[in-house]
Amino acid sequence: MLKRTPIILLISILLLISNVQASDNNTVEYPITITDSSGATITIEKEPGRIVSLMPSITEILFTVGAGDKMVGGTEDDKYPPEAINLTKVGRYTTINYETVVQLEPDLVILDEANGEDTIIRLEDLNIQTVMINPKAMDEIIESILLVGTITNNEDNAQEIVDGMRQTISDITDSTKGIPDEERPRVLYIVWDDPIYSAGKDTYPSDLITMAGGQNIIEANGWPTINLENIVSADPQIIICSGMGGLSYQIANNTRNNDALETVAAIKNDRVYPIKDPNIIELSGPRIVQGLEVLHLYMGDDWEQKDYTSLTDASQPHVDAADEGPEEEGLVQDGGNATANAPGFGVLLAISMMVLGYMGSRRY
Repeated sequence: MLKRTPIILLISILLLISNVQASDNNTVEYPITITDSSGATITIEKEPGRIVSLMPSITEILFTVGAGDKMVGGTEDDKYPPEAINLTKVGRYTTINYETVVQLEPDLVILDEANGEDTIIRLEDLNIQTVMINPKAMDEIIESILLVGTITNNEDNAQEIVDGMRQTISDITDSTKGIPDEERPRVLYIVWDDPIYSAGKDTYPSDLITMAGGQNIIEANGWPTINLENIVSADPQIIICSGMGGLSYQIANNTRNNDALETVAAIKNDRVYPIKDPNIIELSGPRIVQGLEVLHLYMGDDWEQKDYTSLTDASQPHVDAADEGPEEEGLVQDGGNATANAPGFGVLLAISMMVLGYMGSRRY
């Protein structure tokens, strides 16, 4: 009996280690009941194995938390990460092909309020379970990432991502929250230049500008138009230009060369900055902290001397359109003028704004 004791002890230790490791993995035990962004209480009976995303921001979250292998469908606007391009496409975010969705046999469809109430009703009629993710502020983006991590059994990954985001936010806001208003640079963020559409108070770009140490000159909510006279009167010290498919550079060049704006401080001091990938500022996903880093660099007078090495290539600052290769960001040269042959999600929304005349307070 004594000779067998070490073997029994060894087995006990191995079982204990195994139990500890299982505990450390924080495996979600289904069924789970969650509350989504619409306030709906939803019970998910088992771990989803076939997920469809109806927004690019949701697709980014799913891949980032480690649930990309569970995705079977996304939208035509899903460009990041690169693996998302290969997903079966179910239409654009406002024009869903429900037949394709049904053929994919999803366990779960994750959508946004911007997909429209009709989409939710239609999916419910098809007996497809849905969860809404609709963040309106930075803390809600973080909550959405944690929620997706829980739903997909990737809680640890989601928590690690969120911890990193919170650290970046804290590092920047700790250095800017004490800056008095009169010392904050006046900033104009534009997404289209004819007419000029800008980011108002109730938008992600405006929130990030404030967090980064600047002040948005636009008082209106949403994405209003602004005339040249008002821009001259507000005299922005920094102008940020945003447009998918290389349009950021075209908009920046048009702005720099607009004679009506020649007296504006941002023009005179060459502080008109195109955003290479507007999605890091305008999409409610994990990369939004990269956008915060970029804007923080732009806010300081010494931005040219600051270190950009921590930023990804997708967020490199201040690159003139003339410096871009003909294939960069979907840009082609046409008679010496830069045009975009592959406008993305941001341009789609900008065009929608022009057609509709407004976007209200909706963020994308």
